[in-house]
Amino acid sequence: MKLLITGAGGMLGKALAPCLVDRSHNVTALSREELDITNFDQLDKTLKTVAPDLVLHCAAYTKVDQAESEAGLAYLINGYGSENLAVSACNHNVPVLYVSTDYVFDGSKDHPYTTWDQTNPISIYGKSKLAGEVSIQRHLKRFYIVRTSWLYGPHGKNFVDTIKGMAEEGKPLRVVADQWGTPTCTLSLSEIIADLIETERWGVYHATDGGVTNWFEFAREIVKDVKNLEGVSTSVTPIETKDMPRPATRPKYSVLDKTTLVQTIGRELPTWQESLDRYLKLKAVKTAVS
Repeated sequence: MKLLITGAGGMLGKALAPCLVDRSHNVTALSREELDITNFDQLDKTLKTVAPDLVLHCAAYTKVDQAESEAGLAYLINGYGSENLAVSACNHNVPVLYVSTDYVFDGSKDHPYTTWDQTNPISIYGKSKLAGEVSIQRHLKRFYIVRTSWLYGPHGKNFVDTIKGMAEEGKPLRVVADQWGTPTCTLSLSEIIADLIETERWGVYHATDGGVTNWFEFAREIVKDVKNLEGVSTSVTPIETKDMPRPATRPKYSVLDKTTLVQTIGRELPTWQESLDRYLKLKAVKTAVS
């Protein structure tokens, strides 16, 4: 399949491109510098030139807290940029896979959100990503909307690397324990997306690693890896969200129900612990080699 990836310089895009190449797809991966989705003429020309069978739309504004003071920029990229892509894709009869977020929900539930649950974002970031979802659905009949959560991976700043780095320095950690969700490795998500696009079963999907945890438990699992190092000692203390106020309100509970995805791709998903272990082992190998 001939594929075009937007935002290929980001954390997910950098993991997704080689995964798809390994599946024998013809991949054109364009970074923000190479393709500005807010420029309709450039975007439309690119789709015409590349003529992909599918666009994987990873380009996004992802600074959750900063979005509260940069609402215009968040909507420009996540909303208007996605609208541009949807219109151009419609003109060229090309389907789109749009990567969205658990932040389109308000977190008021106490059990996993299904793909049919009502969205109600409570942050500018979440609202701007929902605007992108609406654009895709408004203009296209053939699309995938893939909502994911708590992403980390080999390419780019992320929670796992931050916690690991602080723990290795012996710094005490205070981590929120009353926000529940599912960490997801970009390596796992890339494999899920690669499986999904082979089905041509268009629609909305929830795609994360398996299981449920909170940020404190996630951090404690990361620190276990560091505690195996001789001479390293650090503490992890649970706190409440109110003890660490942030500009953007986070959903208290944003676990995503993946039933539809599992039935569609025909396999179970790795647990968040399995994916974290795989990621940490990969980092250890890279560190040893370098």
